[in-house]
Amino acid sequence: MSDNLQKNTNKATSSQVQSRTELVKDKSHHKDGRFINPWLSFTNPPFSYFFKYIISSVIGNPATKSLKEGRLPKQVSLNHTAIANPTDVQVTWLGHASLLVQLDGATVLCDPVFSKRCSPSQLIGPSRYTSAPATVAELPEIDVLVLSHNHYDHMDWNTLKDLVARFPGLPVYAPLGNESFLKSVGFNHVTVADWWEEFQVPLKRNNKSLTLACTPAQHMTNRGLTDRMSTLWSSWSMLGSDGHRFFFSGDTAYSAVYNNPTKAHCPVFAQIGEVYGPFDLAAIAIGAYGPETLFGGMHTNPEQAVLIHEEIRSKKSIGIHWGTFILTGEPIDEPPKRLEAEMKSRGHNPAEFSVLPIGGTTTG
Repeated sequence: MSDNLQKNTNKATSSQVQSRTELVKDKSHHKDGRFINPWLSFTNPPFSYFFKYIISSVIGNPATKSLKEGRLPKQVSLNHTAIANPTDVQVTWLGHASLLVQLDGATVLCDPVFSKRCSPSQLIGPSRYTSAPATVAELPEIDVLVLSHNHYDHMDWNTLKDLVARFPGLPVYAPLGNESFLKSVGFNHVTVADWWEEFQVPLKRNNKSLTLACTPAQHMTNRGLTDRMSTLWSSWSMLGSDGHRFFFSGDTAYSAVYNNPTKAHCPVFAQIGEVYGPFDLAAIAIGAYGPETLFGGMHTNPEQAVLIHEEIRSKKSIGIHWGTFILTGEPIDEPPKRLEAEMKSRGHNPAEFSVLPIGGTTTG
């Protein structure tokens, strides 16, 4: 990918500026006080599909089988030296979709979940089978917290409370609808965003700034039974003050399998690549897709993740959203295997889009 990518710059062309201006005006994802995925690439399978999945999981879930066989991702201790002396752009995988992003002097924490369970209760619900590589107390100084949506595996009350206690003035950026929840946690500096909105974040530690762009994703939200789609979901594009760029997919799908005869795909990633690409480094979801007839409208499989990598014009990507919780039915170690195979199949160097050990750091 990197051979034919344009030189990285924070200056958009006039056509890109106009394109983003039009995209900001598009509110087709707003409907009746809630939010929707306004593309043919999103479909909702009937409840019977979910019921069949529950029954099959009781009989024998491939994910559970792979867990019993010990087919787990590698884990390493945090490289505190690398984190304390970051390159222009680097990322540390903290498990699942939790990231420590360091970009042109900015340190950004994304979707931190360090609790044992991603659930309304720490007594029941999906439990970690790999440990968190750090606690909030062990993190470096954080400039900004970025959240993609309100699902429990991305927005964790206990972790957020710990962040409030350690970083009382920490600014938080999240999609629309999340302000009241985040203020109830204790955050005092909360900014909520619609798709394609941009924000200049001043960095108090070094007098630089970071541009955050709330970019679209194909997913959904809820934390209870009555709030479905009442808050927005997003990816995030980050533009450093020295010209480097990072993309965080959050939780997203690319193309639903159920009731999608034309195999329509989500158009936003090509748009993101046009407006904000190329990216020096990206973190793209590769897991929680099985069975794909049920989850394909909400989560990418590894093959689709490679298409996102191409469309956003990422020079180097890491796979996230796997290796931490059993949320769906694919074997734990399947996503990175399919990712490597697809990169080779499409003629890419597999090193350009691969996975890290939990706790591992890589540079752009």
